[in-house]
Order: sequence, then structure tokens, then C-alpha cells
Amino acid sequence: MAHELAIVSGKASIAYVGEKPWHGLGQELTPNSPISVWKEEAGMNWEIKSSPVTFATPGSETDRYMGKRVLYRGDTCEPLAVVSDEYNIVQPGEVLDFFQDLVTHQGMKLHTAGALFGGRRFWALADTGRAFDVNGNDRINGMLLLTTSCDGTLATTAQFTSVRVVCNNTLAFSLSGSDSSHTRTKVSHRSEFDPTAMKSRLGVLDESWEAFKRNITDMSKQRISERGAREFIFDLLYKPDRDADNQPRTVEKDVEEILARYRNGMGTSKTEGTVWGVLNSITEHVDHTTRARKADQALWNTWYGKGAAIKTQAYERALML
Repeated sequence: MAHELAIVSGKASIAYVGEKPWHGLGQELTPNSPISVWKEEAGMNWEIKSSPVTFATPGSETDRYMGKRVLYRGDTCEPLAVVSDEYNIVQPGEVLDFFQDLVTHQGMKLHTAGALFGGRRFWALADTGRAFDVNGNDRINGMLLLTTSCDGTLATTAQFTSVRVVCNNTLAFSLSGSDSSHTRTKVSHRSEFDPTAMKSRLGVLDESWEAFKRNITDMSKQRISERGAREFIFDLLYKPDRDADNQPRTVEKDVEEILARYRNGMGTSKTEGTVWGVLNSITEHVDHTTRARKADQALWNTWYGKGAAIKTQAYERALML
């Protein structure tokens, strides 16, 4: 399988606790490993350095391009990005340091962490300790995800998300009509990263979690026909005013693949004939179908790319059924 998870000294820059991730890469850690071990095994124990951007023209000395600097890995000297002088760097280790007091004092447990795209983006996922069973036998775990980049693609972002245990589907908490700051907060790289302030802006997790539980429980009890499921999926994916990928023939292929998961996907016996089942078939399709491609992009897609947008839209539309 093709992948582009950062590989340094023969090791994939990812660490995890529990079952091996879907891409089969990374270092397994024992539960309650210290943050220092996570940094080492997740490939996040290096620093981002910076240097002025210089250039040379024929017949002249080297000049500096004012207002710009290049960021590079301190361990390998590999260039990462060109940014402005005002750009505030968040170091890889700071992503894990963010969880230190949450792990020590609030009972969270680090689950997975690593570097993507050669160290241009890095992330950590922690189990909040909150979980519930849909209809008594379909476990959903509450997680906290922190991500950042040094290539200008993403502000430092903390968000609550959920993982369905039976299939590892991910779905961000999305509380329709509510204040999104309860479930996600961002800090621009033009501002200094303040972990304490970011945590305080996340809002009340318990309130968000309880609302999410109610929404999912309601979906699990709401019946839907296969025809209704087909119409729901098609309406979600078909956007004729956009790119060529959304033409009817392509959408129909995706609809059939999602319906196949709806009938025979992971955990189908727990969700058959329900709106919750339709939503899971969509999230399973987004999270697992693209995984034969580059692992970096597939993983990023589930959180922030086109896939994440599809899952959020599916969830919000399901709430309106």
C-alpha cells in the first residue's frame, strides 16, 4: 500500500496504544507511557528551525528576500515551508505537551500521535474517557484531536471527535444550531500558541457530549427504507454545479458502494434499517475507501478535507430527517 507517513531512520513517525492503525505502521506503546516516550516514538522529538530566504542573481552578491524565512527540520535539515517573519511556529513536541495536564489531572489517555507530510503537519489524538453504547451494544468513544501545521495549510486546531469502535469510523461532534466553540477552537499562526487559553475556549465538553449522545440515539431509533437511504446518499453527494467528479454516473457508483456498506458493512447488524446505519455507511466509505492511496492524504481527508465536509453534511442532514 502506498503511504507518505513520515519515515525517519526506518521508523514511521506515528505511535499508538491498543490495536494497530489501519495503515499498519508505527510503534506500539504501553498504556500510560510518559509524554517523553510519545515524542520519541511518534517522531516528534525534533525542532523546527528557521533561516532567512536568500537569492542570487547573475553578477551580484547574495541578497535576502525581506519578510520571508524558510522553515526546516532541525534533525535532517529538510526544508518544510517558506513563511512570513510574523509566522509563529508551533513545535512538534508542543502538540503532545498540550495533553500533559489533561492526561495527568483529567483522566484522558493518549491514543495516537504522529507527523504527516514529512513533518509539515503533526497531530495527537486522546481518549477523553467518555463513551456510550448505542442501543446497548454499539460503542462510541469521545476523543480530543489537536492538529497543527508549519506549511500554512492549517491553524493550530483542537476539536472533539468520536470513534465508533466496531469500525474506527470518525465523526466530529457537530451540534446543529449551537456554538461551535464548544467542540472546536483554532489559533492562527499569526498569534502565539497558548495551550491554556485554547483549552478554556473549548467550552463545556459534558454539555456537547450529552447533546451528541442524544442525537445519535435518536438516529439509531429512526427507521428509514432502502429507497430513502439511496435518496439521502444521492442528494448528499450530487452537486451538479461543481466539478466533474460530481457528475451523476460517478455519484451513482459512490452511492452503490455506500449502499453496499449500509447492507453489509462493519456493525451492520447493530444499525440495519436506521438513519444511524445510513450515516455510518457514509462515514465508513469516507474513512476507509480512500485508504489504498497515500496514507497521509487519506488520514488528513477524514479530519479536514473533502471527506470531513461530507461527514459533517451527512450528520447535519440526518438531524433534519
